[in-house]
Amino acid sequence: MSGDAVPMIQRIGQSRTILAAFMLVAVMLVAISAVRFQSPELLGQDKVLTDFDAFYIAGTLASEGAVGDAYHAASMIKAQKRILGEQSFMPWTYPPPFTLLVEQLASLPIGVAYSVFALGSFGFYLVVLHRIAGPWLPGVLVLAMPLVLLNLRTGQNGFLTAGLIGSFLLLWRARTHWAGVPLGLMIIKPHLAVGIGLMALFGKRWSVVATSAAVVLLALALATFAYGFPVWTYFLGAVKESGAFLAEGYYPLFRMSSLYAALRSWGLSTDWAMAGHLAGTVMAVGLLLWISFAEIEFHHRAALICALSLFVSPYNYDYDLTILSVGLAFIAPELAAHATPRAAAGLLAQAWVTFGYGVLCSALLATGQTDGCNLATGIAPTGIAPTVIAPTVIAPTVIAPTVIAPMLIGLCIAIIRLSKQRSENNTAPAKAEEKAA
Repeated sequence: MSGDAVPMIQRIGQSRTILAAFMLVAVMLVAISAVRFQSPELLGQDKVLTDFDAFYIAGTLASEGAVGDAYHAASMIKAQKRILGEQSFMPWTYPPPFTLLVEQLASLPIGVAYSVFALGSFGFYLVVLHRIAGPWLPGVLVLAMPLVLLNLRTGQNGFLTAGLIGSFLLLWRARTHWAGVPLGLMIIKPHLAVGIGLMALFGKRWSVVATSAAVVLLALALATFAYGFPVWTYFLGAVKESGAFLAEGYYPLFRMSSLYAALRSWGLSTDWAMAGHLAGTVMAVGLLLWISFAEIEFHHRAALICALSLFVSPYNYDYDLTILSVGLAFIAPELAAHATPRAAAGLLAQAWVTFGYGVLCSALLATGQTDGCNLATGIAPTGIAPTVIAPTVIAPTVIAPTVIAPMLIGLCIAIIRLSKQRSENNTAPAKAEEKAA
């Protein structure tokens, strides 16, 4: 890398001006979005339901003593119309502990509730990311820009899950049993915690495992106390229902990052797509097991765990990819040290395409389509009463297969190669760091 290139990448990757601009844009975006959630007519717009609306509606139903309606898609859609005046296909499948959280938010006006959740989770994410990336935080945010904007605008929980996983990895490296707290809190999205769960289990940090188990049991007990034992029947029913929706094509596959979504969008049947996904899951879990025992540097281990954790569940959305930004934060200094300007530009392009593809497809294909229609594949739901879930299904004329999963696979391969190269060149430092971590 030339002497001129180093300052250029450092100026961008460590720029306080870029960081300040991010903060300003984030606050402005949240302020505008809060108005759109609360009173869109003030901006001359109609109400359009997005992700945080689902949080708010589920929380409202829970506060009304009708938590079972949140876990039933048809009842949830009716509640959307009653509470916010609009309808959209947004089934509720979060575990009851997360429902308990959004119930507290639902006690506030929706604009205020959204602002509290979006800014609070974003602040948590930034603190964790700064602890990991240090002065390279602006560079990581630039790489993750589509994800940051997506989560801020929709009020999704990608910042929260990424912050929890990043917190676990930091506390694990510090060799403290408190790492079990963020691990246990990942009960809100357990399918994303497989990687760090295996790390705790095979790392034989039994104090971390015990702390995590205590947090999980406490969360389950609180949810059961609040809603009663039937809530688990409702929850399991919603999971089964969502599986049918996924198979029938209700979900927008182009917004998903799983192998199942990619294979299904390329025309494979549900069974073959799921078989391909399960094969990928086995490979991902196998690599996670290898990572648990291999002598590689901790920051490479952490980056790989973040990436591979995204290949376990068939139900992952683009906003979940904030977890990958945590992995990038761990290796940001190394990437900057080895990257040429052209390589850095290529990495930025790859990251933006991966992180922003789903939103771009939504903007290009959603016009004139129903929320219940799968815009990526043209799969029209057939097995579940469309008159109840989606009044009209219009088959799209434009095909937009998802490329998120292939892009993630490419990034995983690049990180593995980097880890292998570094391990071969720095065996002694790797062993020393692994013993410390």
